[in-house]
Amino acid sequence: MRRWVLLGACWLLIACQPRQTGSENGVWVPNLRVVGRTQDYETVRYERDGVPLYAEIYRPKGKSRAPAVVLLPGGFVGVNANHRAAARRLAQAGYLVALPHMRGQGKSGGFIDFGLEDAVDVRGLAKSLPQVGGDGRYAYMGVSLGGAIAINAARNDPDTRGIVCVMTPMDFREQRQMLLNYGRTERAKRWDDWVGGSPDECPECWDARDPLKHVLEVRAPIMFIQAGEDVLIPVSQACRWREARRAMGRTVYTVALTDDGKPWRGRLKERQRCALPFTGWGDLREDHLVFFPSLPHRTNDAVWDVALKALARWFEEGAHG
Repeated sequence: MRRWVLLGACWLLIACQPRQTGSENGVWVPNLRVVGRTQDYETVRYERDGVPLYAEIYRPKGKSRAPAVVLLPGGFVGVNANHRAAARRLAQAGYLVALPHMRGQGKSGGFIDFGLEDAVDVRGLAKSLPQVGGDGRYAYMGVSLGGAIAINAARNDPDTRGIVCVMTPMDFREQRQMLLNYGRTERAKRWDDWVGGSPDECPECWDARDPLKHVLEVRAPIMFIQAGEDVLIPVSQACRWREARRAMGRTVYTVALTDDGKPWRGRLKERQRCALPFTGWGDLREDHLVFFPSLPHRTNDAVWDVALKALARWFEEGAHG
């Protein structure tokens, strides 16, 4: 009798635990639970390997189901007012938007590890969005480091419709060296701690996060937006991204625009000339490098116009979920 009591108690304990994960073709898919609401968004909670994770969900008005955009911020500062304004803008364009709190930032648990685990988290989040109003279609939009995380998340994923990378670093080793050159040794040391060591101490740790390697495994089209006066991310990194994609056999169109989105007619500085030649626009289902030669490290309406046009093109085909 005691055995049955114990077995019954164990069964009850297991049955009462919330389901934390599911799977889709062997890929981790979390179960999302709404845990908060504001006027603009809902907060969902999910878990992976016992780590609590959170995301904000922004819904388009008048739609019960919509294609989804996973908006990935950068900067290791957590979700802020600028990120929320970007999420609202995407929702106003008709998309369900997921704005995740990266590990060790905002409400999410865990530790910052320079995006490696975040990529797994956000891929699962993207696939789970039909639970909260997505229609099965999804794309990524990543700003700065968020673009590199999006590229990692989209590796070998046939369901990703596309990636918008906005001023995204492609060489973390070079970024770290730039910090040292600027005298920001404490920041560089923090990066080493997050990654698992310096490039000399743990080269494999940096290789595991290398966006130029990850892009070789991405099938989806990439809209790569680069600012010519970006003091944080050299134009040469965007040119190396283009070379890597072309080496895969992909077509990459290159477009140059003024800060207000008109065709660029001016001259380029020497450090910008690797972006040549300019081809003009192609089918947005192909890769594009969109270059704003006089723009600093910030977005504006012209950048948003490019991003929204790409998303609209990628979502033209119907829903599947």
